[in-house]
Amino acid sequence: MVKEGIDVSYYQGEINWELVKEHIDFAILRCGYGQDVPGQDDPTFKRNADECTRLGIPFGVYLYSYATDERAALSEARHIMRLVKDYKMEYPVYLDLEDPSIARLTNDQIERNARVWADELARNNYFPGFYASYYWWTTKLTGPTFKRYTRWVARYAEELGAEGFDMWQYTDNGFVEGINAPVDRNYAFRDFPTEIRKGGYNNFNTETTPEPETPQRNYQIGDHVTFDYVFISSQSSVPLVPYMNHGTITRVVQDARNPYLIGNGLGWVNDASITGTLRYLSHPTYRGDSLVDALDQIGVDSSFASRKELAIKNGIENYTGSARQNLELLRLLQEGRLKS
Repeated sequence: MVKEGIDVSYYQGEINWELVKEHIDFAILRCGYGQDVPGQDDPTFKRNADECTRLGIPFGVYLYSYATDERAALSEARHIMRLVKDYKMEYPVYLDLEDPSIARLTNDQIERNARVWADELARNNYFPGFYASYYWWTTKLTGPTFKRYTRWVARYAEELGAEGFDMWQYTDNGFVEGINAPVDRNYAFRDFPTEIRKGGYNNFNTETTPEPETPQRNYQIGDHVTFDYVFISSQSSVPLVPYMNHGTITRVVQDARNPYLIGNGLGWVNDASITGTLRYLSHPTYRGDSLVDALDQIGVDSSFASRKELAIKNGIENYTGSARQNLELLRLLQEGRLKS
């Protein structure tokens, strides 16, 4: 069910939330801008958050970012956590990416900063996401980090005309009774309150349910596994779609809901989300240049169909059996890194 809400800041002045409540389903409040300096807190945030809490208006927050490096990004994450630690928020914690100082960065640097910010919030059990214009989403926020977290887009049109966004800011010139200034209006397409409450994010306690006996752990550090979905933490109950569907287990937390950490933070998985393991083929002594011969020598099907399947598993798209593609697969085989 689509919900309609607003996002507000100091620029909307003092808001009559009792009137506003009759016209919205949720609010996203600006808590501040930039690094963790009290002078950069939004002066209306505390009153807005207190009023939403008192009146039972579901809300989330956003911070306007100026971060141009990882150190500043970490400070911006801590800025938010300092301000919201006493509030239970049923909507995400967003980073507003639109400042010209960030636009001058490379896409890789923007993503590195975003990853530091989001990972710090996720480690502290908050529900992070990113806000940007449609132009930024299609030209600047292109890395895998931006697919891991919820996405809020600004696009002022009659129809959104795009997929992959959980919230849409459809105008910056709306009117709501109780606010004496133009206000941004939004649609939310995702049931954030249910996800956040059940997952225990944003200062909600995780809902406790009787746990079965400790399940058997079938995997260990070093196993390379495939999976359908991941979780943001070892205790989360909210599945997320990963940007990769395989990875190596680097940590195991006993008795956790999701005991296996994949890679250096791709996500956490459990036995139910794991669909299998990847085996690596190896032929380190082969010195020829024929992938077919090398596979035949170790008893592996060398047909075109089999080689095409190997290519897909090893990240080679549109396999045609070309010399370049076969040599790449052969190199992986000789190094003992050919996924099977």
